[in-house]
Amino acid sequence: MEHRGMHDILGTDPSAGETPALVVLVNNLADWRRVQEEHWYRIPLRRAPRLAGAAYLAFYHSSAFEEERWSIRWYAPVRSVQVLPRHMLIPDEPAHPRAHALYLRYDLGPLEGLPAPVPSRRLRRVTFIPTTLERLLSAGDVSQLWIKQSLRERLWVELNRQGFHAEMDAGIEGLPDAVFDFVVPCEHGGVAVDLEQGETAGRGYREALPAYAPADIASELQRLGWSRLCFERGSVPSIMQRIREAVDAHGGMRLRPALTAGR
Repeated sequence: MEHRGMHDILGTDPSAGETPALVVLVNNLADWRRVQEEHWYRIPLRRAPRLAGAAYLAFYHSSAFEEERWSIRWYAPVRSVQVLPRHMLIPDEPAHPRAHALYLRYDLGPLEGLPAPVPSRRLRRVTFIPTTLERLLSAGDVSQLWIKQSLRERLWVELNRQGFHAEMDAGIEGLPDAVFDFVVPCEHGGVAVDLEQGETAGRGYREALPAYAPADIASELQRLGWSRLCFERGSVPSIMQRIREAVDAHGGMRLRPALTAGR
């Protein structure tokens, strides 16, 4: 497994003269309480975006929040970042399956409200968006926050637009600790998608346990009834066509995705 140094993990890519910010997902009340009351937020190190450094974190609320769902309303300054195992972050859950997994812990200043909420009118499943504070303060929709949309981000938007029940940076039940750019659970197995370019090259292999070699992952996916598609390049329509054909070959999408355990 390739190990990234803190410099690589906490890199930033802001527009010239702007303040780097990172939009992160809040999908449960316990994590939001920690942000509000204890002023810290965590990201599993194995799922951290390549450019995880930021002067500010902004919080995208999932459907778990009735009034604030699918929008960004709050942000906070980042005071410091450290890497810690989960059992040190949440000591009252020592038997958690990921107790020894490493996390980025962002220590935060006070929460501040955006001048106006930034809604997500098309995207519902947002993970991380490297952006700038200036964009956050002026955006009218989440889609306006990306500094530049990579193929990965454009494909994510299109998967959402076409109604695919996909997850980004996700694992597969039965294949511990391997993470893929996208997974689409189907009626019979599913489809894993990796984009082998730039920062996402071989992500599923890099993030797997050292025991997994590429051939091992391919063998395990086949055993579990999954297919894996790799794209080094290509247009979004052509990639979407390949994904749709693979999903159809697996019996169509499963309505309720069953992915790996949460955080």
